[in-house]
Amino acid sequence: MEENLKKGTTTVVLVCDKGVVLATDKRASAGDLVAHKNAQKLFKITDSIGATCAGVVGDIQGIIGLLTAEANLYEMKNGKKISTKALARLTSNILQGQRNYPLIAWIVLGGYDSNGAEAYSIDPVGGVNKDTMISTGSGSTVAYGILEDRFRENMTIEEGIELSIRAINAAIQRDLATGDGIAVGVVDESGYRELSKEEIENILAKVKNK
Repeated sequence: MEENLKKGTTTVVLVCDKGVVLATDKRASAGDLVAHKNAQKLFKITDSIGATCAGVVGDIQGIIGLLTAEANLYEMKNGKKISTKALARLTSNILQGQRNYPLIAWIVLGGYDSNGAEAYSIDPVGGVNKDTMISTGSGSTVAYGILEDRFRENMTIEEGIELSIRAINAAIQRDLATGDGIAVGVVDESGYRELSKEEIENILAKVKNK
């Protein structure tokens, strides 16, 4: 069952000069079984905030649906979009409220608003950490090996996309629970967008040739 899918995955979120890059693999695992080869782990919350998730599919779907609804409600009530920081605090409060029956979902929010580009990592019991370079999931140790070596502050969006793809691809090569493709999203002053399969394949080919 989908509710029993484990958190085998790799996600990467990078804060760049004028936006945020979010990337994930596409494999969903259940123990030693590859349960799905096109699992959604990259989500649009608003036009200015995206999210990556690692954890149990049912819990992820539930909390992403709730966050999207709360963000829409906030905009209707206040006439403006919720900030990345405020949504991170809301996510934390929701997860903290479930501490006795925790939701198995590690959420990373990346957004671009009046505060600039920001990323927040929220663990399953509501702990929040703001950072410029974040990776979660079973392949994160491999991804961090790439990120620690190559990431720098104020990278361009293009450089961030290439680095995130490089990190996810490294995890795919070394972590059995990571695989079956890469998804990449960008949040900048123009809003949220996702790269096409062709764009990702072209960048991946460039990365492999370096």
